Amino acid sequence: LALAGGQGTRLGFSGPKGMYSINLPSNCTLFQMIAERLLALRNIAAKNSGSSTDALPSIPFYIMTSPINHEQTIDSFEKHSCFCLPKDDVFIFQQGMLPCLTDEGKIILEAAGRVAMAPDSNGGIYPSLVNSGAFADMENRKLKYLHVFSIDNALTKPADPIFIGYCMS
Repeated sequence: LALAGGQGTRLGFSGPKGMYSINLPSNCTLFQMIAERLLALRNIAAKNSGSSTDALPSIPFYIMTSPINHEQTIDSFEKHSCFCLPKDDVFIFQQGMLPCLTDEGKIILEAAGRVAMAPDSNGGIYPSLVNSGAFADMENRKLKYLHVFSIDNALTKPADPIFIGYCMS
């Protein structure tokens, strides 16, 4: 599960961080890098299980966005055909929103009679999983473990069997 609600503004990029290219020779975005790693892992799992590559195992990719970048993220995945991942294995959902408060705990108004709202950050992952249907999808898939990482960690190995195995033990 990629935490991908942020924009790339600190990087000088106006879109979602996941659509940012870190200037590798391949010029691929962070989303594409993660997708390619998941595809490689699917191929390794199929090879090690003796399955044909026609029946690659499913490794679902959940992506938590924010209201700021949700539609752009969906559009990017549609434009790039889910970066070759099966469409059924990509689940993009939106984190929730909370009212903005001052340091004294008073509600901040965006306009007269309208409360200013902001994304509930990574801490909102749990209600967002439930409210979006992502948790129900995980239950239907009988998933037991979830690897959660920030999309801007370009070095992450999503669903890394060694890391997950260590965490399980």
